[in-house]
Amino acid sequence: MPEPQRLEEPLDSFVREIALCVATNGDKGPALFWPENSDTLPELQRLARSVCPPDGWPAAVGNPGFRAAGTGPARVKGLLPQSATIGPKAELLAATIGDVLGLPVRASYRFLPSAAIGARQASGAAEYVVTVLNGACRCRVTRDGNASAGPGRGAVDLRLRGGGTLFVPRNHAYDLLDVHTPTVLMELVLGDPG
Repeated sequence: MPEPQRLEEPLDSFVREIALCVATNGDKGPALFWPENSDTLPELQRLARSVCPPDGWPAAVGNPGFRAAGTGPARVKGLLPQSATIGPKAELLAATIGDVLGLPVRASYRFLPSAAIGARQASGAAEYVVTVLNGACRCRVTRDGNASAGPGRGAVDLRLRGGGTLFVPRNHAYDLLDVHTPTVLMELVLGDPG
């Protein structure tokens, strides 16, 4: 019987950092971290490039918020053909995170062109981990149902830049705003978004 595939550094340490972040902040609120290993971001970018369309991310989309979603039952409808994948290494990353957390995990990539506003993403029963692979954008995190809240009134406003990883706990939502440069994100959904 073949041995199961394992992640190597720096992705293995990224999995541990996500698990620590979820364990520490899961019932407290959103958190932002940068991977300790300086090779993590280049490796995550390499995973994304493996599924990037030949003409680049912008060529694959006709709308802001395009997602290259992984295969599986939680696949977002209308984004890519069923046969499209996020790549075997990214699928392995999601599966490994799921094994460590004891949850189903779905990975996807999002492209936001300049001047885009990403759709509001409510977590519901799931949690989200969003990593900026390229570019930058502003992000507002609120409790579900509190979309109009501003800073100091239950909302957290922050600027996400390359390498930044945002944890969004259950019953929160995030909005991606002020995209001034094309931005590629890796989004991990932890649990069933219900």
